[in-house]
Amino acid sequence: MEALEVEGLKKTYVSKNKRVEAVRGISFYVNKGEVFSILGPNGAGKTTTIKAILRLVIPEEGKVHVNRIDISKHISEALKNLSAVLEGNRNIHWKMTVYENLRYFGYIRGLGGRFLKRRVEEVLEFVELTDKRNELAGKLSRGMQQRLAIAIALLPDTPIILLDEPTLGLDVESSIKVREMLIRLAKKGKTILLSTHDMHLVEKVADRVLIINNGKVIVCDKKENLINAFKKKAYKIVFEGEDHYVDLKKYGKLYEENGEKILEVQLENMEELYKIMDYFKEKQIEIKHLESIMINFEEIFVNFVRSGRQ
Repeated sequence: MEALEVEGLKKTYVSKNKRVEAVRGISFYVNKGEVFSILGPNGAGKTTTIKAILRLVIPEEGKVHVNRIDISKHISEALKNLSAVLEGNRNIHWKMTVYENLRYFGYIRGLGGRFLKRRVEEVLEFVELTDKRNELAGKLSRGMQQRLAIAIALLPDTPIILLDEPTLGLDVESSIKVREMLIRLAKKGKTILLSTHDMHLVEKVADRVLIINNGKVIVCDKKENLINAFKKKAYKIVFEGEDHYVDLKKYGKLYEENGEKILEVQLENMEELYKIMDYFKEKQIEIKHLESIMINFEEIFVNFVRSGRQ
């Protein structure tokens, strides 16, 4: 059953000098209990899509249903099912402590009494900030601030959570912690809509992926299907020799690693590989090692965006 349905979403921003179509007819659905990722480069329309779902921006066209509730007609009822963390630090008050932030935003969401007290302790433990409860939010590291923002979003215990670039600007360790939190949330049965350009995050947590670029849908499918679309079509060739080194660039990605010369190629069929092998034979370039590799998610993304595949 769909927890979230977006149909024909369009949003245009107009300034004095230009008109930008941020979102151009985007449609998708998110199943209950699913981690659904909107993946795209900066300026692709990810944040505008999230804001349109939350009614922070009003689209010119399109419908959004939250648990089958039309948000344009019943906004209060629909928003009871949603919580969100938007990109940046606008989600927290820097001059409040961690504990004060949670109490404050809990009151805003209509929480109180024993329920709020219990939820504050639960989310503090979940995001591993219990020992930071009395520290000012502005004094926390960027990673801890993001975990606090996620904790605030978790307070009302909504079934659907929207996260806009949750790992943006974080170091590797903090990104891993956020990733682990999302995996734990998914196991709890939460529906998560994740907007990001963090390929590693998508690869680790997403069930389905919507790739968008220039405000339009490029492809939407299960993560495994996107990966399988490129499986066994990438090859790594380790070779020796300086001659014709530059000429090999026409076939793919050329680089050196641990003193070895490597050519990585992405091919549609084996015939193309045979042609490359013929070139190596013709130029008498010695091949030390040849192996089939899986293209990583970043390369999958780039391929789809370049091709504009629908």
